[in-house]
Amino acid sequence: MIKVHKTIALILLILMIVSVTGCGNKNQQTNDTTTSAPSTTESSASADKAGEPVRLVWATDSVGSNSYTIVSAMATMLKDYLPDGSSIDVQPISPGGMGAPYLFESKTADIAFANGAPAKAAWNEGTLGKPPTQSYRAIAGHLTNVAAVTYFSTAFCKKYGVTTLEEVVAKKIPIRIGTSPKGSMDEWCASLALKSLGVTYDDIKKWGGDVIQAGGSQLSDMLKDGKIDMIMNHTSAQSSDVTQDAMTNDVTFVQFGEDMLTFFESQGFERITYKKGTWKGMDKDIVWPGTPDCVFVSKDMPDDVAYALTKGLCEIKDVISNQFSSLTPFDPTTAWMPEKVGGVLLHPGAEKYYKEVGYMK
Repeated sequence: MIKVHKTIALILLILMIVSVTGCGNKNQQTNDTTTSAPSTTESSASADKAGEPVRLVWATDSVGSNSYTIVSAMATMLKDYLPDGSSIDVQPISPGGMGAPYLFESKTADIAFANGAPAKAAWNEGTLGKPPTQSYRAIAGHLTNVAAVTYFSTAFCKKYGVTTLEEVVAKKIPIRIGTSPKGSMDEWCASLALKSLGVTYDDIKKWGGDVIQAGGSQLSDMLKDGKIDMIMNHTSAQSSDVTQDAMTNDVTFVQFGEDMLTFFESQGFERITYKKGTWKGMDKDIVWPGTPDCVFVSKDMPDDVAYALTKGLCEIKDVISNQFSSLTPFDPTTAWMPEKVGGVLLHPGAEKYYKEVGYMK
């Protein structure tokens, strides 16, 4: 009988030990779960990924171009901000800055790079002979610094005693202007520059001058051979064409006057400063009108998707600009401003993000 009592006591003791040990493990598991849970204040791509998967098309330039490479890298990073199972298909179907806004009208793309000024022109009066379109909205502006870089051959300056385009027009000098084919940003800038001074291509030709529209390498050869006097190239400080022209020719970089700069601003351009020494022969800072790359999306894009893309663009800024120096000018704190996006309306999803983080009041 004593053995029975001892056996029962032993069993009870074992049960008590198991019970206490079990409670201890339960508490430890709860603490582990709490410790490993992600912080609600941590900025992460997964924070707003709830929802149905989306399939987006991002239109860009030809395969192998700088734009295609940048967009491909961005798309890979931004996919992590979209609901699981989503995709961003990068397609080389963009017609360039002047025609990009019409990709949304035709529902060919959901996202595209476009310059702010032509986006404004397409919105207000249309471009490339097409009617106006308002089928797109901005989510971020001024990703790059690009401007209407303009230079004369120094021989031309010495021959006629001029250093500005205003002087050329006032004296009706027979200048031979080189720029890219019609429909390009370069050509549009050249036509606007003359328009700001009250003249056209026909006027230039009447004075004995000419306007030659060709590719960058062809224009460089013509400048070297003395067959053109001026080149206008809407480009960045990293331009290989301008670098080559400045290294192989004696050129004079041309500053636009205040009235010309103000006119360009009325067309949706910004004032972009290129520092002294950017290129050989550039002996002072020069301010040119420019219309940097912006990211536009379809006006029909759901707000939560536009919000996620905007959030992603702003949060990957440091990473992407370290990979591509041309994106260094991108500043999320000002990317929403009207003057940064050509005056085009912000997508409501983008506006929500900029207000949420305090960039926009």
